[in-house]
Amino acid sequence: MRGPVKGYPQSAEIRQSYQILPLQGVWTWLTGKELLDRKAMWQSSSTEMVFWSLSWVAIGVVLTASSVEFVQALPLQVLCWLIGALFATSGARYIVATIIHHGVHGHLYKSQKVNKALCEILSTLFIVQPYESYRQFHVYEHHGREFSTFEDKDLAAIYQLGFTPGKSKSALYARLVLTLISPKFHLGFFYGRLKSNLIGVPFYRLMMSLAWFATLGMIGYFAGLAVTLLVLVLPFVVLYQMASLIHLLTEHVWLVRKAGESVRDSHINNCLARFCGSKCPPDFSVKQWGNWTKWVAIHLFLHLPCRMLFVQGSLVCHDWHHRYGSVRQWYDYARLREIHASKLSAEDRYDYIDIWGLHNALDYVLSSLSNEAEVEIENLEYRLN
Repeated sequence: MRGPVKGYPQSAEIRQSYQILPLQGVWTWLTGKELLDRKAMWQSSSTEMVFWSLSWVAIGVVLTASSVEFVQALPLQVLCWLIGALFATSGARYIVATIIHHGVHGHLYKSQKVNKALCEILSTLFIVQPYESYRQFHVYEHHGREFSTFEDKDLAAIYQLGFTPGKSKSALYARLVLTLISPKFHLGFFYGRLKSNLIGVPFYRLMMSLAWFATLGMIGYFAGLAVTLLVLVLPFVVLYQMASLIHLLTEHVWLVRKAGESVRDSHINNCLARFCGSKCPPDFSVKQWGNWTKWVAIHLFLHLPCRMLFVQGSLVCHDWHHRYGSVRQWYDYARLREIHASKLSAEDRYDYIDIWGLHNALDYVLSSLSNEAEVEIENLEYRLN
């Protein structure tokens, strides 16, 4: 298992190795880790992040639709669809797990009416949990005293899906693979999404949902089965739900809070930074060409898709959010976390858990669960979003 990097200097050294390359803003985005003294070219905002997330969805829909309707050669069709599905699923996850997430925290705009209206529109379009119910279970429960208890609906989801302490790591990996391809998991997940839009919602939200379902039905009818499956169902249901599970599973360590452990300590001990990247080769000499080839391949086929699919936006350092959940400048997460991390290191109080590579974060979480004693669970109330 490649576990957490030991300490701030070692983690910062990995990011600093990217200074051999141009375009440092790109590497800050990809890795999720900032250089302490880097000056950004412009100041981001919530509006910019909303624009990018919707753009990803639009790009994805155009590419997946084009792969079905316009591209003739099979290899190009497959490539076009894969890239399109990556953008469509990534954009949808960005909107739900980052934009709506910060919206229910009240961090998108100063007006909470605007935050709520935007979240209601977006959650209707992507058929996920409405504003009020999401805000209740996430802000007041997951970020409150219920964190890392059976009342935490995120932890309950992990355990109910079979990722429980005491199982062997191989059994947990097998459970993950079987869950990702399980029709029961996907049907249950999507049923929950539909139900959350129809049951126990305000009248206006019910009307929004019914109107959108009718619109999707008309689109599916006129577009045909192939377009419906390849453009709508696979990216926004199946792949979306796969990405949601992997994100949730690697977001925290998911150990039940121990007796005597404070709520604050539980947040610190169970939260991870999931940086996407690995140390650059030291130079561009001929003897390093093989290392650069490997570095490029792993960034293109592992770190970039993981950044887009599983840890969009501020999710890459979600551990900082759990410490400073009231800070409104969520889009400046990398710089603010780096300032705080550097301060803790200077004071010899560094207690962040830095993991480079989402595959390493997954291995760390499953190893941590495997090394714990078994716990007794009953039917737990949970939500997937």
